[in-house]
Amino acid sequence: MSILLAGAFAAAAPVPQTAPAPAPPPAAATQTPAARLAAALRAGRTANALGKYADAEAAFREALELQTGAAKAGDEAVGATLLDLALNVSNQSRGEEAAALFRRAEPLLQASASSRLRARLATYQAIDGANRGDYAAGLAFARRAAEQWGALVAAHDSQGVTADGAGLTTGGGSGEADRGEFANILNLQARLELRAGNVLPAYAAASQSLLILNTLTAAPRWWKADALVALGEVSVAQNRLSAAEAYFNAAIAIRRQVFGDGAPTLQVMASLGRAYQQEGMNSSAIVTYRQVFALAAKLPSTAGVFTADMLVPFATAVVATAATLPDAKARRGLYAEAFDAFQLVQSPLVDQTIAQAAARLSTDDPRIGALIGDLQDRQREADQAHVKLAYQQSLPDNERGSVAEEALKAQIAAAMAAVAADRKTLATEFPNYERLAAPASLSLDRLRGTLRAGEGLVAFLIGRDQSFAELVTRDGVTIAAVPSGVAALRETVTALRRPLEIQGGAIGEFDLAAANQLHDTLLGGLAPAMTGLDHLVVVSAGPLSNLPFGLLVEKPVTAGDYAGAAWLVRRRTLAYTPSLQAFGQLRTAARKQAPTRPMLGFGAPSLDGHVGAKAEAGAMALIAGTCRQGGPMPPALLLALAPLPDTATELATVGRTLGAPGDALFLGANATEAKLRQQRLDEYRVLYFATHGLLPGELKCQAEPGLVLTPPATPTSKANDGLLESSEIASLRLNADLVVLSACNTAAGDNRFGGGEALSGLAEAFFHAGARNMVVSHWQVPSAATTALMARMFTGWSKGGADVGDALRQAQLALIGDAKTAHPFFWAAFVAMGDGMGRPATAATVAAR
Repeated sequence: MSILLAGAFAAAAPVPQTAPAPAPPPAAATQTPAARLAAALRAGRTANALGKYADAEAAFREALELQTGAAKAGDEAVGATLLDLALNVSNQSRGEEAAALFRRAEPLLQASASSRLRARLATYQAIDGANRGDYAAGLAFARRAAEQWGALVAAHDSQGVTADGAGLTTGGGSGEADRGEFANILNLQARLELRAGNVLPAYAAASQSLLILNTLTAAPRWWKADALVALGEVSVAQNRLSAAEAYFNAAIAIRRQVFGDGAPTLQVMASLGRAYQQEGMNSSAIVTYRQVFALAAKLPSTAGVFTADMLVPFATAVVATAATLPDAKARRGLYAEAFDAFQLVQSPLVDQTIAQAAARLSTDDPRIGALIGDLQDRQREADQAHVKLAYQQSLPDNERGSVAEEALKAQIAAAMAAVAADRKTLATEFPNYERLAAPASLSLDRLRGTLRAGEGLVAFLIGRDQSFAELVTRDGVTIAAVPSGVAALRETVTALRRPLEIQGGAIGEFDLAAANQLHDTLLGGLAPAMTGLDHLVVVSAGPLSNLPFGLLVEKPVTAGDYAGAAWLVRRRTLAYTPSLQAFGQLRTAARKQAPTRPMLGFGAPSLDGHVGAKAEAGAMALIAGTCRQGGPMPPALLLALAPLPDTATELATVGRTLGAPGDALFLGANATEAKLRQQRLDEYRVLYFATHGLLPGELKCQAEPGLVLTPPATPTSKANDGLLESSEIASLRLNADLVVLSACNTAAGDNRFGGGEALSGLAEAFFHAGARNMVVSHWQVPSAATTALMARMFTGWSKGGADVGDALRQAQLALIGDAKTAHPFFWAAFVAMGDGMGRPATAATVAAR
């Protein structure tokens, strides 16, 4: 049984919108704080209803700033906005930050006289529980919220007052609005009951939800679609496919009428495809998903539209159908269809990092900023018109106005035409910005044409219970099932990473058997297609982004025999890329004029924190969780990090290997952002940062990954505060063959390992700035081992002519061959990112076969 939960309910509960939104407000500069607040709240609710959670978050943050400043709102209003903000943060998979916001909102709302706000708090907590995967907690909150909304409805029906004694027209709601809220929480309860295996209670709750919605005269029409989807899911669980089809198709018709062929409609169509697949009707599932993908191709952007769990049923149907095809060419053709689907899912954290970098570029160039501003205004205009149209269409036939509806449809069409025109201008006049903000998908033929003989690229689609691996070579594409979901993979990765962190001054025993089992789980299904491959490019995802694949073990081995283990790196050169699009751009980019200087290094920043994993983790957590509201990072937070004095020796050794002069190394008090910006960065072949990397597993308060440099005593802006963030990196002008980040750590301080996706976001920023390859670390390695590894790698790369990936592999094999450094703690931390090869492919593009 599979149901969509993450972010699936936010369009239902937050906005009991029973009247059309007013016309767009006048320009912000002429508005009073109260008017700006009303506009921000309206924009947030509209964006939320359309599933645009990042836009909703930005609007609610603006509203909160106004409420706590110029608008001077009371505690109850602030609590309500905090609640809306918490929900939209939760819908973007940022659970920790959402939990903190819920904690701020709860005492304000519990102290409120409004039972309606308390019921909404329980509703949002139920959604948050579902988003976090804590379905038991989500169900408990949903049941509580259903009781509270039911009491409000009963009070209206029996006494004409709310449960807290207020009249029908007071307290912020009405009888119809409360019934709508009651219907929505019943819908959520139904899905969570279904997730718990409680099919009959799920059916009862979903049916009651639909019955209530059928009595309402002014509720948004998509609420009924949500109830129909829930009944469709229940019908699938009851093996009633014909009923499920009817429910899903009715929901699709409603959403298409309200949202067109946008994301809300596509998500229900995917639910129908999933229903077919679960009933073993794989051909019907594939046909339905083809329709989804054809419509998705027409959207301005698919960011945030698809989740892995939406696409896992499609991959399941493809693999099952391919197994029945005797013709290898037909199988490859079917796999080729799935290739495009894999690109539809991106890490929310990587997406957020890229969005912030794009936003900074737009502010740096006023022309881009003006275009983006106009595009956003026109998109909001279309969104608000969609909401008004939905309201008009929800009225009884005798109250609907065809003239008003046609005018709204014309307004939507005109706004979207303006959006399309702005996007075309951006793509034509500012292609560098467009490549970062909205990268085009990579075709299979183009990717195959960039791969060399003996080289393959593997990507993963990681679902809740089931995952898939995809291998692309010059000969075609293969897809295989991975019999583990995200939770199981995270648990395995965490167990393998723990011995690679110094605990109590020592490293633990690495579990070779678990590394072998994970190798077989991830790559076993691709083994026949991997025969003859000696280079492998990995597009890792989710928890896999926190584990270097080089430490996977291909064959069973005696425990503790690190020197004799069949490490994957023994047989294959490995490289990593943050996305297929990034790989394609790096492989096909025209080479600029060769840099004239060998190396520029920054390291050993002036910091005075305590040395030790626990102290460092605490300092990192403070930095990651600090809300700066656009201001500089407080220097005290950076100074609390542990100093890295040994990195000075590391930089000096690498500098000598590359022939860099002493004045190309900036250490201690000289390792500042100001010094970095004074250099002609595009003249250096290698940029080397031997410093802490801020790689949080969750980007709180719209933070970004970045690199720590020496902070000034009194920073005046983010540009010189000592934290070089990804958006700042993306705006640099580089021409580097290689960027090295030698002291990053993708581990959090609480035995979780979630910084790999932040590292991918940071890499995207460096690649956009002009870097071609990177070598980065997943954990901090003693400086002596790092220095030895880097010296060998740079000797092979700069003097021996090896590619980046090959040079790193040879250096790692040298450490494996020494019993003192054979433990993966010493050699496996560093990985090559980019295309890993350091030079473009020479073969012409090959046609699909």
